[in-house]
Amino acid sequence: MKSRDIGLFGYRIRSVERKNDVEIKAAYCTRPGSCPRCASKRIVSKGPYSRSLRHLDSFGLRSRIEIQLRRWQCKDCQRSFVPSLPGVGRGNHSTEPFRRKVYQDHHDGICASLLARREGIGHASIGRIYAQFTYLKAQERKNQTCPAVIGIDEHTLHRGQRFVTTFCNLKNRRIFDVVEGKSQADLQGFLSALKGREKVKVVCIDLCSSYRQLIRKWFPNAKIVADRFHVVRIVQYHFLSFCRALVPELKNRRGLMVV
Repeated sequence: MKSRDIGLFGYRIRSVERKNDVEIKAAYCTRPGSCPRCASKRIVSKGPYSRSLRHLDSFGLRSRIEIQLRRWQCKDCQRSFVPSLPGVGRGNHSTEPFRRKVYQDHHDGICASLLARREGIGHASIGRIYAQFTYLKAQERKNQTCPAVIGIDEHTLHRGQRFVTTFCNLKNRRIFDVVEGKSQADLQGFLSALKGREKVKVVCIDLCSSYRQLIRKWFPNAKIVADRFHVVRIVQYHFLSFCRALVPELKNRRGLMVV
């Protein structure tokens, strides 16, 4: 068996045993190039070291991987260290493929308590794993380029709370980002760091005048388009106002309009 067969690379698989769980024994034999603290290349081995980690399930059984490696010591700063392992985060007790699967399952709707029982890990570990990957996703989003066709609208998450502004990618009908606040002062930090603003061609908004000023400032090459819902709504409002001016009793008896 090769390391790619278990979803990890850079290891030499020594054995795979099936007991209550699947136990994989692997070795990491790559010598570090330098000390991670002082960058000195004068390092010596301090003896064997091992790490036992939770890994992806295999044929419906839980699996653990035990990695044999060596601890090293720098002859200049006299500090010992363990080299970083491919696919294993610093201080983690599980591999990155396993943590990614836990994050995706929790993100897809499996509650933390059920997921913790099923995977045999703590409830708090589920929260830490989800926070880790949520942070990574947020960092990736910062480098995304603004879509060419976007929609902007404000709403409240709960009654009595502050407004948030939603930016939508209208081409693929997905939410691009959600930013707290709706005024230019609230959105200035987000818009100033947004990449590709000059390439935006169309911005669809409601009939809010403040958004028009915001678009002219931050999306100079975009055309402003009013969405159909608000256009029909304002036409209907003026139509009803005209009808009520002609027939005052329509104010409380709208059923007369369909007669």
